[in-house]
Amino acid sequence: MTRTSAKGWLKNILITVILVTVVSIAVDIWRNKDLTVSVANHSVEKTINQHDVDWLTLSYQQPVVLYLWATWCPSCRFVSPSINWLQQYQSDLNIKVFSVAIRSGDDRLLRAYMSSKEYRFPVINDQNGSISQQLGISATPTILIVKNGEVFNSTTGVTTPVGLFARVMAATYL
Repeated sequence: MTRTSAKGWLKNILITVILVTVVSIAVDIWRNKDLTVSVANHSVEKTINQHDVDWLTLSYQQPVVLYLWATWCPSCRFVSPSINWLQQYQSDLNIKVFSVAIRSGDDRLLRAYMSSKEYRFPVINDQNGSISQQLGISATPTILIVKNGEVFNSTTGVTTPVGLFARVMAATYL
């Protein structure tokens, strides 16, 4: 390969990466246009292990990663391992990680699913879809990074561990 063809190849890769990034951001903006996180609509929820979670209040102390997903969602199979990894390092990163399983069965089924996948992130069961509806979530997976009671960042669809980590770092240090 000549130096000229290598430059052309790298230029094409760079252009492709930029285009994919721009399209991804545009899709995120469009999908999340109706997204609302409101204290008025928020209540303390229980995890499938019966722990109280007040993620909105916690967001005033440190950024909260709120992962909305479903057991039946094909894309969630790619994102959930990243959330599980992030949850393991939440103390080091000064964040909190919670998830909301949308229309994925009862608590017993969700506990069995989490155990079979060896996922350790906390799960709030949104069995009837009311939490996701209040938040205006129309697609899974959706990741919200909530800081000081407001959505600091959001993404819908498959996201890379690097992209997720970058969003968390931005919320932590900006």
